[in-house]
Amino acid sequence: MKKRSTLERKMLSYFGLIAAASLLITVEFIWAIREATPHPETVVQSSVSPSDAAQSLSRRMEALQSKAVLMCVVQAVVTLIVLIMFMRRITGPLQAMVEEAGFISDGDLSRTIQVRTQDEIGLIGETINGLTSNIQEIVGLGLSTEAALRFPLAELRERLDADEEAGRYLDEIEGSLDIFKDLAQGFKLLPPPMAAEDAEES
Repeated sequence: MKKRSTLERKMLSYFGLIAAASLLITVEFIWAIREATPHPETVVQSSVSPSDAAQSLSRRMEALQSKAVLMCVVQAVVTLIVLIMFMRRITGPLQAMVEEAGFISDGDLSRTIQVRTQDEIGLIGETINGLTSNIQEIVGLGLSTEAALRFPLAELRERLDADEEAGRYLDEIEGSLDIFKDLAQGFKLLPPPMAAEDAEES
């Protein structure tokens, strides 16, 4: 059996990418600062005039500033890419699942959640699909039981036609069956396999 990749590992990997990018950019920036900073022994031994040294230091600082801006842009781009990956892999499927679950809660049991991942999100989708399937089976069984009880009740009514009290009991039973039937027919179910095949042939 294939081991599921957990949602926690995905989130850690995404944030790990951001942390790795930040670390690399920090190291590069520190290295650039060290390169731009003149060493004291070099300054002492140099015969360059103070004005030339100041201009050289100014050029180095400008280059360092440009590199800092570039590093910020790279960091922002990497963070944006990772966040887009995070949204597509995690929040996107969750949003689709919430929308489908809303239709299911409104009684549309023909809806199924597309499971594309093998993590906890996929497991939730499989669980909701299993619950929907079980509810469909219960509703279908209830409707078939209700239909099967109609004929015996009609025969019983004919036999007890003269008994008014029995007729009232039968009326209550049939009223309860009508309420159940209306409630069960409010659900939108998947068509039975035979009905689906007949529709395809026609």
